[in-house]
Amino acid sequence: MAASKVTEIIDTIQSGFLRRFGNVKYYPWPLFFVYDPKGYQVKGDEVREIIDMIQPGDILLRGYDKYLSGVFIPGYFSHSGIYVGEVKPEDKEIFDTSDDVEREDYFKPGKQMVIHAMAQGVFMEDIINFCRCDRMAILRFPKEFRAYDETDDAEPMEKLFSVKEYNLFRDLKAGKTIRFEDIFPMIYETALKQVGKPYDYKFNFDNYNDLSCTEYVQSCIKAMAPYHGIEAIEKHYFGLLKKSIIEPDAFYKDCFDMVWKSRSTDLTKVKR
Repeated sequence: MAASKVTEIIDTIQSGFLRRFGNVKYYPWPLFFVYDPKGYQVKGDEVREIIDMIQPGDILLRGYDKYLSGVFIPGYFSHSGIYVGEVKPEDKEIFDTSDDVEREDYFKPGKQMVIHAMAQGVFMEDIINFCRCDRMAILRFPKEFRAYDETDDAEPMEKLFSVKEYNLFRDLKAGKTIRFEDIFPMIYETALKQVGKPYDYKFNFDNYNDLSCTEYVQSCIKAMAPYHGIEAIEKHYFGLLKKSIIEPDAFYKDCFDMVWKSRSTDLTKVKR
């Protein structure tokens, strides 16, 4: 009786240990252990939904639980990117590397590609890779739109616009209705041209030489500012510093359609 009880206790301890041991991650240098029983909260069936419904030009927001970056970056979401759809090998002609041949390594053709900025700079990856996170939402421009928000005159920003972007900005300011399918090629071109640029660790939103994640997305849709009105505003970031930035939550606006969100996403936590 006593022996069977001891065996039962040992079995319970062993099974409990092995069950938890399988959820421990380790990093050899510097040596660090993490207990993560849940894994990413965006699950496989949700990724399949995304693959079927996502459209070029969609803005992606994502966030993580228990990541230090999420503690210091203001807002509910901590990262943003833009979905560009299929990138073909011949599109490398758009991808100008004349000023930096090392940027060629950043060009990655694929069927369903996302472009976003992280520590390694602006880069391209498959939508499946981007979905490895704990919460995610997809925003979409309406099929047609007109100027929505009042914005400053274009003159201070003119040097940052291409000719196509400047003309679009002026059309919106003049009250014209714009069809998104007509302007997506311009967005695609802008998005691709900036791949390989370094990350903006200083969060300087006065130029697009270096780009943070939100700065990159905003740079791709900057000509539509009279519609979406997204601009840098003064915020505390990294818990200490105060600076004019665009946080990922800033894209969660009524001017965009929320076309998908993960089950783990709680939009009541987004401060609008």
